[in-house]
Amino acid sequence: MPTDRQLKELGQFLKVRRGEVTPTEVGLPAAGVRRTPGLRREEVALLAGVGVSWYTWIEQGRAENVSAEVLSAISRVLNLDDTQRQYVWRLAGLGSSHSASSPPPDAESLKPFVDNWLPNPAYIADRVWNVVVANSAARELLALDSGCGNLMEDFLLNPQTRARYPHWEQDAATVVARFRAHAATHSGDPLLASTVDRLLARSEQFSALWNAQEVQEDSCGIDLLEHPRAGELSLRRTTLDFTPRLGMRLTIFMPVPGTRAERALGLLAPSHEVTGSAA
Repeated sequence: MPTDRQLKELGQFLKVRRGEVTPTEVGLPAAGVRRTPGLRREEVALLAGVGVSWYTWIEQGRAENVSAEVLSAISRVLNLDDTQRQYVWRLAGLGSSHSASSPPPDAESLKPFVDNWLPNPAYIADRVWNVVVANSAARELLALDSGCGNLMEDFLLNPQTRARYPHWEQDAATVVARFRAHAATHSGDPLLASTVDRLLARSEQFSALWNAQEVQEDSCGIDLLEHPRAGELSLRRTTLDFTPRLGMRLTIFMPVPGTRAERALGLLAPSHEVTGSAA
């Protein structure tokens, strides 16, 4: 059963997406001046074959038992992509995964899983993006030792971390959208909810981007980072579920073939380090 917070998030997400769809995109006439952009609730309900009152309840966060069929119809009308559809499903409690409340394993026992990737940066983070363990290349690449250890908070608020992203303003929208998509996997988790609340209170950028209700695939992508010694690095980021029960995930950065990152990654770690050594 979804929580009240999840239902409100679902309603807000659909409301924002509704405002992005023009009448002509769904075959409706564009006659007259509209006070607000996008479709009206009545139009979405009609096209989806849903009662107006029921759709209104969904947007208001009052629909506790919305079905997969109804969400499928609404998703079709709003032109939601696969990532957005999965996000909607999770908020509605139709396929979300929940984390165990037990503490994660000791970080020392996880070190081999990141150190074995050297000289490639690698880290393991928990469900709220706290770094549990990282190898020395990842600590250098992301300036982890200068921050609080939460990837989202450091990205937003730590000047040294922000300096690692030469296109930070553009990257911020993508990172927050990735975090939102990831958060839906653990929707209803009180620790995640408190993390989001803290970020909303501390960062105007996060608040604006979070309220934009954008979601993006979080499992892989190309990141452009800049390090004082290694210079500009084009890296392919891959994130794998490490222990789904505890919500931990392993992220590895590999050089994009044909770029200078293939040669420069070795500058992130001390020259005496070898694969499998301690960070």
